[in-house]
This record gives sequence, structure tokens and C-alpha cells, in this order.
Amino acid sequence: MHPLRVKVVALVIAVCFIVLLLRLSAIQLWFTESFGKDEVNLLEESVAQRTQQLTIHNGRGGFSDRHDQQLTKPTQYDIVLFPFLKDMNVPMNEIAQQFPISTSQLIQTIQLAQEPFYMSDLIHEPVSEEVYTTFVEKNIPGIYPVERKLDVDPKIAAHFLGLVRDTDNQGNNQGISGLEAAFEPFLQADSEEQLLYHVDAKGGPLYGLQVKYQGMEDPYYPVQIKTTIHTPIQQMAEEVIRKHSIHKGGLVLLDVQNRDVLAMVSKPNINDDDPYDQQQTGDEATIHNYMLKATMPGSVFKTVIAAAALEHTSLNTKQMFDCNIGVNGRKPSRKLGTLTFTESFAQSCNHTFVQLAQQMMEQDSEVLDYYVEKLGLDHTVGWQGDVFHLQDFQQFPEEEPSTIWADESHKQDTNLIAHTAIGQQDVQVTPLAVANMMATIASDGMKKEVRGVTSIVYKNGTPMYEFPEQQQSTSRISGYTAKQLQKLLYEVTEHPKGTGKALKGLQVAGKTGTAEDERAEMDYHWFAGFFPYDNPQYAMVVLDLQSDTADSLFQVYKEMVHYLYDQ
Repeated sequence: MHPLRVKVVALVIAVCFIVLLLRLSAIQLWFTESFGKDEVNLLEESVAQRTQQLTIHNGRGGFSDRHDQQLTKPTQYDIVLFPFLKDMNVPMNEIAQQFPISTSQLIQTIQLAQEPFYMSDLIHEPVSEEVYTTFVEKNIPGIYPVERKLDVDPKIAAHFLGLVRDTDNQGNNQGISGLEAAFEPFLQADSEEQLLYHVDAKGGPLYGLQVKYQGMEDPYYPVQIKTTIHTPIQQMAEEVIRKHSIHKGGLVLLDVQNRDVLAMVSKPNINDDDPYDQQQTGDEATIHNYMLKATMPGSVFKTVIAAAALEHTSLNTKQMFDCNIGVNGRKPSRKLGTLTFTESFAQSCNHTFVQLAQQMMEQDSEVLDYYVEKLGLDHTVGWQGDVFHLQDFQQFPEEEPSTIWADESHKQDTNLIAHTAIGQQDVQVTPLAVANMMATIASDGMKKEVRGVTSIVYKNGTPMYEFPEQQQSTSRISGYTAKQLQKLLYEVTEHPKGTGKALKGLQVAGKTGTAEDERAEMDYHWFAGFFPYDNPQYAMVVLDLQSDTADSLFQVYKEMVHYLYDQ
């Protein structure tokens, strides 16, 4: 061979060798944790190839109720079985006797297993504490009793707590609704709790039968979010709503003194397989929480007109009102005769409140806005504030703001003022805000923000952050006006012709509301109130968005009041 050709071949071989050497160096030395355009961690992939593992806890934080009872990530006793059991002399019949499974089925499952599995997944039921303890005592290699954290959707308060989903198909679970989404910065997983063991090319144990625990050594994480939910009350609320067939709407119950959410129910139930399914509602995804959605309140809004009229000294609320006249002079749906201001409120006479609203708006076009603000309906009412580096953190980021006027020019139109005065036209408020308004009236005008969470707690039980009760600093109604409103609301249920007389004798003060929505086939029915009247403890709103009558709504309210009085 020609010497020059030899040199060229040798040079090519040398270059190829250098390229291969550089490539090998890149793989083994330089880019072991971020190789290639996808930045693959070669060290982790290498370990994963020869490791079988089972996750016991994915490291995400969870939620508890006000009494520290777990609401999400429930703990379940279970037994983990590893594939290398097939090569061991283990008394399979004795193991199978502990479960509703035959010995042959257990042996076959282990023979076919390529990775560790949970016994509960095989028998389709939880493992009892007794069986768990039995296997702890037996200490059989390849059979490991564990207490696992289940990643399941919440069984109660689903809309309130929210859902967690793998949004990018990369195993990165995150909250997509409710408190799970709101508290995502605090709940994110930092590390997992796993059982693992090393295997050879055939899947056999590489370093004997030792299974290693890889856990979360951090004493602080994951955190626990302590909610305000009262579990027995929440369960009762869900049962009563179901029992009386409220298919669209729900219930929200607040503690009057501290404005904690004790129960929150939204219907329809979330479609877990497709949370954004709209077939059940026709217009909103099932994941939507109707207690946080701004909705037309109907005559509930007359409470705002009444508050303004009581503090408007130029108005004569002692006069008699002709309630045979409808809105803007039209024929009314009900002829109620001549009524006093109190009787008008109890029987929900539209003409009275249209007349008063128009008179006040003629004097001051901002008067309704003032009283919407004084009663806390002018903005969202959920707890909001700075939490560490998070500015204006919201516990209920899905809460919609109120709307009173679609356009400023509407304040000059007497016809639009009339429809606004009775809670229609463009008026939209959330059940949460209305419940808070009732709590404000019940507490003599004290305005506070609504809490769904009281604290974030470290893993070791030390408080990480506590959410204080927060008063709303904006203007408020006087204590005297609040007392007058309390009496008016009580007449709604106690007056023989009151629209809420179905609740007579229960010490409930409140206001009914019926709103007509052109888009809906049926009316919206509300009852918002507080109780007991003599010593208010609870404020509650029940909303039925899909019914011909308010019968179901009153049954729900009545049963909840009886239940709470018995506590």
C-alpha cells in the first residue's frame, strides 16, 4: 500500500477514535446529569435500569379539616409483594389465607409480575390493620407491610378542595382547581417516599433480598394545609343536597363570628374522568364551583336597597306602598295590596323597592354602590393578603367579583334602575359573598373576609403560617341599621305571608330570591340568612339553579338548621 494512503487511513482511524473517546467522555464524565438536547440525567437512568421501585407517597402536601382529620391523601394499610418471591421458598398458602384470594391465583400473579405491586390492587379492597400487623410480625423477605398515602380525588368537599392532575403528561401533578390550585406553591412535591431494590439483567435481586427505603428525611415537608371545614357538617350538607335533588347549585355555610367556611357544596358532582365535561350543566364544566360563581340574586338584593333606605333620612319608610303595582307600572305577578315597608320586605313587594331605589338614585347616582360596598358585595370576599413572598395571595382565586351595573350610563335610566333594585338586569353576586353579607348583618355590621384555611403546618407539627381573621377596612353600615335589617330579615320567615314562612319557628332570619335568566329554562331560587336569630352563629345560603319551585331549597335549609341546632 502506498505510504500516503497508509497515513490517510491511520489519520481517519485516529480521528474516529478521538471522536469516540470524546463521546464516551461526554457520556461518562462531562454531561452525566444533562446529556443531549433532552438533557437526560444518565446517572438516574442508569440506576433506574437496574432498580425496581414502588412509590408509597409522592411527596405532595395534603389537607385536613378544622379538627385535623385528613381530607386528602388518606393513609391506607397495605402489603407490597416483590417479584423475586417467585424464587423463594415462601409458604404461599399461609399468605393467601390472609386475603380473599386463592393460593394458585397468588402464585400466578407473582410469577407474572415484572415489578412490585400492592396486595390491595390485587384483591380490590384495603388491607386490614390486623393483617398489616400480622405481616409486620412475620417479617418475610419480599413481603413488606406499608402505610401508603393514596392519591385519590377527595371524597367530600370536592369543589372546595379541588383536583390534582398530571397536566403535562410528565408525571408532574399539580392542582387544577379549588384549594389544591390556590395553595400549589406550598403543596408541590419535593421528594418521594419509595421502596426499592436492585436487579440484574434477568430481574433477579442484585444485592441479596434487601429492600431499601428511600424516604423524605426533611422534618418540615410535605406541609399540611388546615382547612376550616367541619367534616360531619360537610357530610350532612352533601347528603341533604343529594336527598332533595338539587342538581345544579349548592350550599355554603359560614361561622358568623370568624367567617370560616364550615361547609361548601356545589352541584353537579365533578366528573372525575373529565372534570371539564359540560354535558351535565349545559354551560359550565362540572369542575366549576357554583358557590364562587357570580349569579343573579333576585330579591335577595332588596337587602341592599333596604339598608340604603334605612340610612337615607330623606326617605319616608313609614309610608304605605301600593303593592298592586308592578315594576315600572306593569301588572305584578302577585297583587299584595297596600303594605308597610316591613311588610313589603317580608312579602318581597317589587314596587316598594323600585320606588325607593329610584328616589335615592335621583338624589345620588352612587347610592347603591355605597351600600353594596357597606355590605361587602363590591368585591371578592375570600381571604386575601401577602404570604411570605406571595403578594395578594388569595385563598379563593376562582371567586368571581360582583357586578351591579354593566355600564355607568345605566345609573341614569329609571327602567334599568328598577330592574337592578330587584336584583335582576346586570346584578351578579356569588353565594359566598351573599353568605358573608348575611354574617355582616348578623354581627351588627362587622365586615370580615371569608377563610377557607386557618394555617399551613410543617410535617413536624410546627406552624409555618397562620391566616388571621381579617376585617374589611372599607365603610360599613351602622350597628343600628344592622339591627333594623335583622328585624326585617326575621319578618321574612315569621310573618304569616312572608316569602320564607316555610322556615317559621326555626329562629331563622333571611331573604328569598327568585331570578329569571333568559338563558335558563328554569328560575334561580335563593334563600340566604342567618340563625339562630337571638344569638347568630351561622350564615347560610342555599341556591337551586334548576328548579320550578323553591320547595327543595326550603327542605334543605330546614334540615340543615335542625341538624346544626342538635349539635
